Amino acid sequence: DTETADIAAETLLSQGISRLDGLILTHGDRDHTGAAENLLSRVKADVLILPPEEGMPTSDNAKVVYAGQDLLLTYGKTNLHIFTTDSTGSENENSLCVLFDTENCDILITGDRSAYGERRLLHAGKIPEVDVLIAGHHGSKNSTCEDLLAAARPQTVCISVGQDNLYGHPAAETLRRLEDFGCAVYRTDRDGTITIRR
Repeated sequence: DTETADIAAETLLSQGISRLDGLILTHGDRDHTGAAENLLSRVKADVLILPPEEGMPTSDNAKVVYAGQDLLLTYGKTNLHIFTTDSTGSENENSLCVLFDTENCDILITGDRSAYGERRLLHAGKIPEVDVLIAGHHGSKNSTCEDLLAAARPQTVCISVGQDNLYGHPAAETLRRLEDFGCAVYRTDRDGTITIRR
């Protein structure tokens, strides 16, 4: 998706960022990987972290790491936890989950996992309280479950979703859950590019 890659590249370049320490693709769905090749042609990444599935894009300019098991990477005072799954379910359920543990802000990304996949993370004791949660599966009704919200207790939830998408994301049920938990909600379909500063 050239347009998405252009938006991401322009946002980074406008802030003086032409190189990333790493780029993580949670799973192989086109809406998650489609812009990666175009983005990497404009903004370099030292490492490309991918789930161990076939058909994932790669890069000649970045070291490719296949996350077949949980990873912990440390960059200065930031810990980056990448959680894999032992599920043999759908590509969505096999999404890598990412926890950015920084001094000022903790951010959790669950990819396209459903409530089932979210609960597996919870039962494994991998989900702490966070400041920001990226809503699962673009705010679908089957993700960002009550159990996850109760454990993570995010103050802010960001929903990455296309305007007027065919799936009707974000789901009304998900928006109600977020309201019930008192989360501030930001959506790319309504709010455009979301930048988190702390």
